[in-house]
Amino acid sequence: MAGELKIEVNDSYNILFCNGYLRNNEHLPEGIIAGSFSVMFKQLQLCHDFFRKYSFSDESLNDLKNAPDSGGFFLFIPANAKPSKPIHIACLIDESSAESINLRNLVIVEAGSSIELMIGYYSYLGKPCICNDVTEVALGEAATLNLMRLQKVNSSIGLTTKTTVHQAASSRMKTYYVNLGGNNIQNQLIAKLNDEKAEHFAYGLSLTHQNEHVDNNVQLIHASPDCLSKQLFKHILSDTSTGIFTGRIVVDKDAPKTVAYQRSSNIVLHSKAKMNIRPQLEIYADDVKCSHGATVGQLDAEALFYLRSRGIGETEAKKTLLQAFADEVLDNITCKQFRDWLRGI
Repeated sequence: MAGELKIEVNDSYNILFCNGYLRNNEHLPEGIIAGSFSVMFKQLQLCHDFFRKYSFSDESLNDLKNAPDSGGFFLFIPANAKPSKPIHIACLIDESSAESINLRNLVIVEAGSSIELMIGYYSYLGKPCICNDVTEVALGEAATLNLMRLQKVNSSIGLTTKTTVHQAASSRMKTYYVNLGGNNIQNQLIAKLNDEKAEHFAYGLSLTHQNEHVDNNVQLIHASPDCLSKQLFKHILSDTSTGIFTGRIVVDKDAPKTVAYQRSSNIVLHSKAKMNIRPQLEIYADDVKCSHGATVGQLDAEALFYLRSRGIGETEAKKTLLQAFADEVLDNITCKQFRDWLRGI
């Protein structure tokens, strides 16, 4: 089944969850812990230690206490760890799933560590299902996390994700959302840059058709001086599909020397497809550089004419232009294994 769905990435640590629960756990380098969230929760002292150290909210801890049997995963990367291969957590939804799947995930990357991580959602057969994913991420000082969220499910699956990120000084994170299918996809990212020189880059690429809907909601909070953020989200809509992008930059009063950029570019391939863009800036500090831009349009007529005049057929010309449009996001994927694998599926 896994092979048919192409959910294993070559030269990566592949961990399989099915309908929210651990199915297969590949051996990882010493010190790295990855596995079932419910198993981790049973080590209650370990759980409390993490929440104290990384200042997660009391509300989050109470949620965990009330749902100890929740599906989902726990990933811990110890200080100064730099695994030689990326980690791929494949979340498969198959014909035996319940009507709803609820996941709690926790990712801890300690100081000085660097990790490439992909969380992929895939479906097998067409049983209707709603999947809710709540993920909390903590980055220690000078830690680096490149997180790719791949969503490739069929039109009977609804998927909602909420990712909350807490970043320490000089930590760096890139978050990628790549959506290649799904009935109703809603992604929310809230990243708080808590200490100086933290960076967060958020990228998104969505390809929708028929009556699919994708809603990406990004909020980057600059809570400390001299931090950097960037948002780049692109959407290609066909048929009667719809999309929403809400990008919010918040600069607290104690966060001078903030640099923050945001851009949303979108191509509508059918007159009945619709895209809504809601850029938002909240700036409470001086000495900052912040900007946003948004466009919605069709394929560039002049570029299309140029390719056609060089003997390229209309279908191939459109494909070439759309590929170039998408590549601005895909080229930013730092992990070669993930980037190459994604282009091959």
